[in-house]
Amino acid sequence: MDKKSWFSFLEILIVMMIVGILFVAFRSSFQVKNKDVLYGQACIETLYGQVNNFLHAGLSSKSINSWGTQIFPDQYIISFNPWSWTIVLSYETQGSGYIYSSIEITWNTNISYCSSNSYMILLSWETYELHINKWLQENAALQFFYITGTSSVSTWWNIFLQCDLQWTWCKTMGRFESDTRTVSIKKQMCLSFTGAGDCLEWDN
Repeated sequence: MDKKSWFSFLEILIVMMIVGILFVAFRSSFQVKNKDVLYGQACIETLYGQVNNFLHAGLSSKSINSWGTQIFPDQYIISFNPWSWTIVLSYETQGSGYIYSSIEITWNTNISYCSSNSYMILLSWETYELHINKWLQENAALQFFYITGTSSVSTWWNIFLQCDLQWTWCKTMGRFESDTRTVSIKKQMCLSFTGAGDCLEWDN
């Protein structure tokens, strides 16, 4: 009777140890995946901050500091180019165009949380430009806030993907939606994914 109880205790102990090992292994894996998602979202927040600051400068006619000089552009332009994996902030003044900032989103980018040794954040979808003519809005021949380079006349968006470095999986992490009706660029984060990595639910 005692011997049988002793073996039963050993069996229970072994099962508990195995369950504990599996729990630690799966918890670690789950935490890494969650960490990568949070870091990917932090990357998109950083990108949105830079884009939104430039957009705000255009909408409020604020000056921008370019090469140590305060400039009040005639036009502010935000270009989304997934083919070159860049978001370009540029402006026009007195008929000439200049690049204010070129934000490169590649596998080796130095933007915080946009790449690591396990994933990279990429810009996808169509190339388009958003134009803000704050100083020229009184001219009826010019639109104040408009999109070029796409068939859409009022809204368009780009999607940010989080992919592993071997291109075996990608997740839709977030998107920027340019909307001429509300004169804004909206940031949306994905709350849940399908098994294929497509977004099931956006945060707004």
